Amino acid sequence: MLRDLLLEIGTEELPPRESPRLADQLKAAAEELLKEARLRFQAAAVYYTPRRLVLLVKGLDEGQEEVIREIKGPAKRVGLDAQGQPTQAAFGFCRSHSAQPEDLFVKETEEGEYLYVKKTIPGRSTAELLPEWLPQLIAKLTPSETMRWDNSGIRFIRPIRWLLCIFGEETIHFTYGRTRSDNVTYGHRLIGSAALSVRDVREYFEVIEKSGVILDQLERRSHVEASLKKISQKLKARYALSEELWGEIADNLEHPTPILGQIHEEFLKLPREILQTTLVEHQKFVPFTIGERASPYFVGFRDGGDDHDGTVRRGYERVVKARLTDSKFFFESDRKRTLSDRAQELRSVIYQEKLGSIWDKVERMRAIAAEIAKRLRYSELEEIDRTVRLSKADLLTAMVGEFPNLEGIVGGIYAELENEPSLVSRGIYEHHLPKAAGDPVPESVSGIATSLADKIDTLIGSLLLGEEPTGSRDPYGLRRKANGIIQIALDRELDLDFFQLIGDLEHLYAFLHERKPIPCVEDFLSERLYYELRGDYKVAYDVVDAIIATRDGNFHRVLQKARSLGKIRDEERFQSLVIAFSRASNITRGQKAHGFDPYRFQEEAERELWRAYLKAEGQIKQLLPQRDYEGIIERLIALREPIDRYFDDVLVMAPDALVRQNRLGFLAKIVELFLTVGDLSKIVVEGQPSASKTKNADR
Repeated sequence: MLRDLLLEIGTEELPPRESPRLADQLKAAAEELLKEARLRFQAAAVYYTPRRLVLLVKGLDEGQEEVIREIKGPAKRVGLDAQGQPTQAAFGFCRSHSAQPEDLFVKETEEGEYLYVKKTIPGRSTAELLPEWLPQLIAKLTPSETMRWDNSGIRFIRPIRWLLCIFGEETIHFTYGRTRSDNVTYGHRLIGSAALSVRDVREYFEVIEKSGVILDQLERRSHVEASLKKISQKLKARYALSEELWGEIADNLEHPTPILGQIHEEFLKLPREILQTTLVEHQKFVPFTIGERASPYFVGFRDGGDDHDGTVRRGYERVVKARLTDSKFFFESDRKRTLSDRAQELRSVIYQEKLGSIWDKVERMRAIAAEIAKRLRYSELEEIDRTVRLSKADLLTAMVGEFPNLEGIVGGIYAELENEPSLVSRGIYEHHLPKAAGDPVPESVSGIATSLADKIDTLIGSLLLGEEPTGSRDPYGLRRKANGIIQIALDRELDLDFFQLIGDLEHLYAFLHERKPIPCVEDFLSERLYYELRGDYKVAYDVVDAIIATRDGNFHRVLQKARSLGKIRDEERFQSLVIAFSRASNITRGQKAHGFDPYRFQEEAERELWRAYLKAEGQIKQLLPQRDYEGIIERLIALREPIDRYFDDVLVMAPDALVRQNRLGFLAKIVELFLTVGDLSKIVVEGQPSASKTKNADR
């Protein structure tokens, strides 16, 4: 018979970023431990609020499955005599395992033949196992920080105040630290009841809902969103709710209730980004916009019921006024000096001990941006240089000091107010994009060049100093910087070879006397490109391997090749081509090839492949400027049959050294042509036919 199991861990308020992580751990640990305990179940689900983590296991067996194990006994030569009858050693083995001599059987092992018996181990009841199993489950949770709250030695991120555990209609009692489980839960602090007894799992969910707790985290999110949509329609304004803010509101409240507040008119003169950031960063309030302007309204969510007398609203408005007064002061103070003035002071701000000041970084960025602009044929060189020179000046403003996430945005706003060219202010505003996956990328040429220059400088400088990320450690955000470079290149379809660019920039870091070789930067970007193509673009892993193996630093070109290969990789004719290419690639790998002379070809198959090669090469040269990789692949497919005939009729590793070198040189040229698209030997082809019947099978 199947029953549902429910475990509730009641705590003091959990940090909003911690509860979803702990809930995921709880589910994973429960599934793992249940399987180890041989307890079958239908499904596991978790729910969380700031005050509780809840595990629900649907359809849990009432007992373990019995298991039959083979028990190893004495060696056959010891347990059986010459006539094959059990010896005293065998009888003793049987007695120790409650078995009969006729239960013995012989089994071959690595150490020789041994006697075995099969033993049935009966399963224990689930209700008997749970008091042992549940403390182990809770102990598997690993919060980012822990604390003690009594002398039990138990540590957790917040004190555990109660435990509830029900198996069907049965209350499971166990102890964790000084807390003993029961069938009692607690409702919402403000609008619910205190202690609430429950008889079974179904009643638990009914009681929790009636006590004012929205237990399901997804339901709380939907509740928050629905509340904002309703208010948005009423105000005819658009709410600004980021994924992070949405999560913080829903995960920090057990019963989120919207409170509509109003912003005093004097603060509406502040730039929209500053006003919204003040509301979000300080108070976790949701701002509204009307077109591109800030709306005079905001929504704060309280944990509890409606604000019937307006007390909570007036409190929210007082706090917002105080916060915006500070922001207004920062804004007005910053406006007394220009970005150009502040930029001069960057000489005294250390960027990184070995890489110098922020001023030094900006100077390197100027050189990098100029090189990028030249290679991308941007004509706005003066505006790009001006953008880079002013891009870091807002680091010295009071506003960025208060809100570091406004770096770049504040600079762009101030540049516009100082009547800098629109391309300059826009470039400064955009140069931190993208900050995370899914963010927009810069649109202006100044923003593209400055953003790339900033990220490339950080990447090169840090990696040359050996600061490559390890595991979860990435203090300079290098993965994010590399991903940003790749995102910009792909989204803006940049015709730029980043590996060539990085190699040409090495002289800018000559002052680093002890540094790693520049290819380490290419390796890091290749790794991030692999994950970007696999994750966001869903390119098959072997296709990515095939293209990245050619060390193509033009990321947009890499994506074009990947898409073209992806369209045809499963076709039989292409898989046959992969096999043909792999034969040529394998036989030339590690061989020294010094060119070839087609007049030295001896076999007709050589001359036939040479003619096919010349035709394909000429066509591919015409298709390359158009980036028509599908057309190029079609031309390569035409080489498959001549290559197969070549390997059937020609002995590549001929006894004559000159003939052998000529043939290897020719095949190396064939391989080189294929590498225009990628190293096709990386493509996985199921059931490749054996080459055992060809002349080159044993070579």
